Amino acid sequence: MERLTLLLVLLSFVLNINARAFQPSFLDASNSDEEITYQVIANKPLNIISSDEDAQHEYKLGQVGGVAGCVKNPNRLIVFHRASREWTQESFPDGRNFDTKKFGAIPENTILTINTRTGQIVNQWGNNTFYMPHGLSIDTEGNLWVTDVAMHQVFKYSKGELVLTVGEAFVPGSDSKHFCKPTDVAVSNDGSNIYVADGYCNSRIVKLDSKGKFVKEYTMPDEEKQLAIPHSIILIETLGLVCVADRENGRIVCFDDGENNEGNVKAIIDHPLMKTVYAITYDANKHRLYAVSGKSGKNRAVGFTFDAHPESFGDLIATWEPNEKFGEPHDIALSVSGHALFVGEIRPNRIDVFDVLN
Repeated sequence: MERLTLLLVLLSFVLNINARAFQPSFLDASNSDEEITYQVIANKPLNIISSDEDAQHEYKLGQVGGVAGCVKNPNRLIVFHRASREWTQESFPDGRNFDTKKFGAIPENTILTINTRTGQIVNQWGNNTFYMPHGLSIDTEGNLWVTDVAMHQVFKYSKGELVLTVGEAFVPGSDSKHFCKPTDVAVSNDGSNIYVADGYCNSRIVKLDSKGKFVKEYTMPDEEKQLAIPHSIILIETLGLVCVADRENGRIVCFDDGENNEGNVKAIIDHPLMKTVYAITYDANKHRLYAVSGKSGKNRAVGFTFDAHPESFGDLIATWEPNEKFGEPHDIALSVSGHALFVGEIRPNRIDVFDVLN
């Protein structure tokens, strides 16, 4: 048992470096797992298998925009990928507007449901629908929320049927009815509030009601460093926080979503190794916040585990990476059981798998 424990510690690549965080004063939060350390252990990348009536064969995954764990099945992962489409300099000639004359809708299926035990695709759809897939999230009712940065829109799907569209197709903007390359969506547990990370050419979080109507926007104070590509968004509802991966600033910014201080910056997490931060996810049971960074200069891309207890919010617990090292991690998801982490990558186009152990 002692040898096993030592092996897990070595594999977890734990670094004893504290993250700097503005410490918020939270009340009435649980700290039941204070003495437990959750190790993130690299597993093999997911070998995705497509099947037809005659044979099974390895599936060629495109650039992975988003990944999300199925809320009703711990062995199912939803993937939003770009199939044959690649984001290049030709995609957005002026930086904002997608070249619809040169590129049409992606002809292949872009949304996959994968059995994480076998790697087999059990369902796929979304062909001839999207132009540049990006963010993917699933609410507590199992609805899928996706963003298309080419279309500057947010879409909600229920059982594969489109039930809500927010934003105007191919029209970027920064007012209450438009987005500019929105990156990700988070939805409150009761479904009453929707939060959109907006985006590559805006520096804000947009709050909507359940019908998609604009409520307000969260931005950094004028005198502070503004969000530079808010790239991934989560809610920590027990603490009243809306947290965003501020990609190019290499930090996680958490806004207060409470009635009295709504929109105020409540916490900022940064770290010397986190020069950029692409994606974040939250484990409410273990009070852990997971993040993945990108390559920057001499710093390689790595994963981070931060403490999300109120009295130690933002403290670094561990860093981790796959055995083959990260290429360009783009999104991160936790299985509904909390036992597995998935990281979707771009170049190489793959899904890394990590076991979360204690």
